Amino acid sequence: MGIIGNVISLIILSRPEMRSSVNCGLQGLAFFDTIVLISSVTMLGLHKLGYKMVILYKYTFEVFPFVVMVAYPIGLIAQTGSVWTTVGVTVERYVAVCHPLKARFLCTYRRARVFNLLIVIFAVCYNIPRFWEIDVREMLDPMTNTSMYIARPSEFRMNKLYYKVYYIWLYLFVMYFIPFLTLAVLNIFIWRAVQHANKDRQRLTRREEKEIGLAMMLICVVAIFFVCNILALLINILECFDLVVPALVRVSNLLVTFNSSINFVIYCIFGQKFKKMFLHMFCGFRRTKNQSFTSTLQVTHTETLRSVVPPTTRVKSLSPNGTMQSSNL
Repeated sequence: MGIIGNVISLIILSRPEMRSSVNCGLQGLAFFDTIVLISSVTMLGLHKLGYKMVILYKYTFEVFPFVVMVAYPIGLIAQTGSVWTTVGVTVERYVAVCHPLKARFLCTYRRARVFNLLIVIFAVCYNIPRFWEIDVREMLDPMTNTSMYIARPSEFRMNKLYYKVYYIWLYLFVMYFIPFLTLAVLNIFIWRAVQHANKDRQRLTRREEKEIGLAMMLICVVAIFFVCNILALLINILECFDLVVPALVRVSNLLVTFNSSINFVIYCIFGQKFKKMFLHMFCGFRRTKNQSFTSTLQVTHTETLRSVVPPTTRVKSLSPNGTMQSSNL
């Protein structure tokens, strides 16, 4: 369902009526989240079902080891893109709400597309070493006396220097510490600007009200991002000390998957224009003559989000053994 929701979000956000810098960023987020979910299905879902369903037995022991060699690095590329796209959208909202005069020049659709491209390049370059982290080994199945294949960490991955510097510490800084701190600080400024604007609500122009409402919706997105990935951060810190708690890893994987699936629901609840477009395109509802779609997601009620937990922070990660790396855009 999460994959379907993200695909629908991509279709709606790419419509000419929804063309804007922030929606361009949200398109990138939906794209990366879709890849994360597909990677999770191939590495976690189908793989685990193979132990219980005969029909998937061959997939688990003959196909999966080769699939994971591709799904693992691609999943991590998508994870990196998702995290930093969330940061990018937050920066866009910060400029739009806190520096509205600069926003007309900085927050353009063309700049947003360039930023999305830069994120893709960065995500790919940062995760290139992941393609050499897994080896596939052939083993004899004693039960059937036939060959089976097992995916295992490669010698490259087991190198102590690589493991400590890149796999643990660089991952923590690139995927957690830097983006989490950036999101927390920027959302504090956005929240303060929104609170100040609400005090002088009668003086706000229609455009300013839309910008404030959209900022509140994205605060909700970031808040869920934090909540779903704070456990992943804790697990990765524990891994620095060679401490792994399988039960926590499973819960973290569930939260990460939930985080990659929930944004469509948030857009439908708080994005009035998004919801109207969805009903028009997929449910057969027609627009009246005086209805038009603006280029941004207009939030129905900005006040409804006041009760949402303040941004406190998602990050997901896939591990070579078919589970998400103790972790999370």
